Amino acid sequence: MRISLAPMQGFSDRIYRTALSHIGGVDAYYAPYIKIEGGQIKPKSLADIAPDQNAGMTVVPQVMANTSADILQVAESVAAMGYAELNWNLGCPFPMVAKRQLGAGLLPYPAIIDQVLTEYEAQSDVALSVKMRLGYLSADEVWPVIDVLNRHKIKEIIVHPRIAKQMYGGEADKSVVPAIIAKSAHPVAYNGDIVTAEQAQKMMADNPAISQLMIGRGLLSNSFLASQIKGVETNIFVKRNQLMGFVGTIAEKQLDRLQGAGHFLQKMTTYWEYWSQMFADAHRAFKTVKKCRSVEEYTDKVQDIVLGWEIVA
Repeated sequence: MRISLAPMQGFSDRIYRTALSHIGGVDAYYAPYIKIEGGQIKPKSLADIAPDQNAGMTVVPQVMANTSADILQVAESVAAMGYAELNWNLGCPFPMVAKRQLGAGLLPYPAIIDQVLTEYEAQSDVALSVKMRLGYLSADEVWPVIDVLNRHKIKEIIVHPRIAKQMYGGEADKSVVPAIIAKSAHPVAYNGDIVTAEQAQKMMADNPAISQLMIGRGLLSNSFLASQIKGVETNIFVKRNQLMGFVGTIAEKQLDRLQGAGHFLQKMTTYWEYWSQMFADAHRAFKTVKKCRSVEEYTDKVQDIVLGWEIVA
C-alpha cells in the first residue's frame, strides 16, 4: 500500500517532512505549492524542496497556476533541481485562491485546463500529476475535467471528494471514487478523511485499483498512522522515544528559523492543535501547550506530555 503525505501549506515543510520520515511509513511527500508572484517564483518556495534539504525522501513539488507559462516556469526550475514530476494543484478550496481561478476555482473551466495541458505537453518533459476536488460549486464539475484529463498525458489523478465550498467540513464523498476510477484513463489516488488504519484498509479493500492513499490531517493528528496502516505497531517505549524525537526536532529547527519566542510558540501551538489528538486528554494537552509563555516552559511541558501522558495514537 503506497502512502503519501498531502501538501499542507504552513505545516508540511522540509522540517516537518524530515522529522516525519524518521518515524516511517510514508512513501512520498508532496511539498506545499510553489508560489508565483508577479510572474516570478518565490525563492523561498524552491528552497523548501532543495534536494540537500530533503535527503532520503521521495519529494514531489507542487504548482498552483492557471497558465501554461507559470507551470512551465516551475517545471523548468524543478527539473534543474533533479525532479522528474510536478503536481498541479486543482484542489485548494480557500476563497482568496479559488476566486482567482486557481486551485479548485479552475475546475468550472475545463476548456482552460485543456489549453494549459496542451501547451504544457508541447514544451515540457516533466511528468504532470493532478490533485483535484470534485468541483468548486458542484460535484458534477468533476466529469468534464476527467474528460479533459483523459485526452492528456497525466501521471496520476489524486482525488479529494469534496467540493471547494465545503472546505474541510462534512464528509468526503467516498462513494464517487469507483465511478471516477472507471472513467479515468489514468491511475487514481485517494485523499480525504483517512484518520485511522481501519479507514485506510477499507478504502483499499473497496477500491483495489487505487494507486495510492494521500493523507494530510490524519498524519498531522497521528504521526504513526502511515506505519499503522502498513501493519507496523511499536511498543509504548519506542513510541514515546520516536515521538519525543519528532516533536523535539521540529521545535529545534523552527526555533533556529523563527525570530523570537512569541513567533516560535505561535508556530508550535498550530502543530499541537493536531498533535494533542495523539493523547487521551487531547483538550488538556493542547491547552497546556497553548498557555506556555517561554521556550523553556514549552520544552518542559512538552516533555511531560510526551513521556508521561497516555498515548492513544
